[in-house]
Amino acid sequence: MLLAEVLGFRGEELLTSICALVAIISLAVFKTTKMLSDNSRKSQRDDMEATLKMEMIQRGLSAEEIERVLAARMDPVGREGCSPRRRREEATSR
Repeated sequence: MLLAEVLGFRGEELLTSICALVAIISLAVFKTTKMLSDNSRKSQRDDMEATLKMEMIQRGLSAEEIERVLAARMDPVGREGCSPRRRREEATSR
């Protein structure tokens, strides 16, 4: 316990301080990782959307058609109030 004596900590205080430091570092690593993954996902989504727009323009779709496709693609619940998966299941069961 030479380190504890030099820092003026008793054993329990040193352990508490180390646990608090580990918790703070873990939280910082978690937040940084989450921020990086969110930014990466957003960047990838934006790239995919730009590629989709370019493909639709090359196919000759009008601006209104492109807006309609993108609005349907970005609406996870859909106009009917159910998920796309549920709509597919209902369509195949008919």
